[in-house]
Amino acid sequence: MKTIKIIFFGTSDRSLPILESLNTNFNLCLCVTKQNSKIGRKQIEKETEVKSWSKKNNIDFIEIGSLKKQDLEDVVKKIKDVSPDYIIVADFSFIIPKKIIDTVKGNIINIHFSLLPKYRGASPVQFAILNGDDVTGITYYLLDEGMDNGKIISQIEYKLDTKYTSGELYQILFNIAAENLPQVIKNMSENKIILKTQDEKQATYTISKTNPKHTFIFKEDALINWQNSPEEIERSIRAYNPWPISWTYLKDIEENHNLDEEVILKNHIDKNLKVKIFSSELVNEKLRIKTLQIEGKGKITWKEFRNGYVL
Repeated sequence: MKTIKIIFFGTSDRSLPILESLNTNFNLCLCVTKQNSKIGRKQIEKETEVKSWSKKNNIDFIEIGSLKKQDLEDVVKKIKDVSPDYIIVADFSFIIPKKIIDTVKGNIINIHFSLLPKYRGASPVQFAILNGDDVTGITYYLLDEGMDNGKIISQIEYKLDTKYTSGELYQILFNIAAENLPQVIKNMSENKIILKTQDEKQATYTISKTNPKHTFIFKEDALINWQNSPEEIERSIRAYNPWPISWTYLKDIEENHNLDEEVILKNHIDKNLKVKIFSSELVNEKLRIKTLQIEGKGKITWKEFRNGYVL
């Protein structure tokens, strides 16, 4: 299959298994990823793992800040120069416009981490955890102009029988996607696939609860609603890990009926301080916080929090 030319579009740090799979089995000609981002107070530049991997493996790459104007023209030119058989997309940060789709005659395979048409949008793994689903999966489909509504090539189910964080589950699904991707591309190239049209009546979307025009996760989404059940709160803590991390205010932790022990905070504490909660467990139908971080402080255990902050 080394004669099959591939371009990869992706920005996620979890993309390495897919890149390795493509590079091992096909002629991976080009990677398209986003420009370096600036992180932290010192605004240190960080490059995507896709870019780092491409440099290490001597694969040509192009960095973009968008898929508009000059960036779009540069990408289209690169695609025409390569003349790929397929473009593979996984966890890409930008909507791919019609001009690119037409350039490769629609041969763009998108890897989506849900069983479409369920959970169209940018946050399918988080929503599977938030909703307590028993099964999730991977969908390979032909990308078109709509949001994750292209014709399905194949799907893989994955049973959720362990309490994963979204970061852990994404990594598992990326590995499964990478393992099965060569056969998907091979079947497509040999015309062994019967494409399946999605049932629009069954479509759902990963709409942000605080920014309902978007399907991305926002920091505001991770604010804990203590009126929810302990089970719902525990799922949200896992869903929003590793980003943006579930958070609350100190005052909302105090004497909360959903926690497994009563908490009365010391009087000198600013109770409007934000608290990030990294891990928790359910004990006797209540929530026990395991690891947390007070705003401006380091990460601590619940025992350390009680010793320092609880009356």
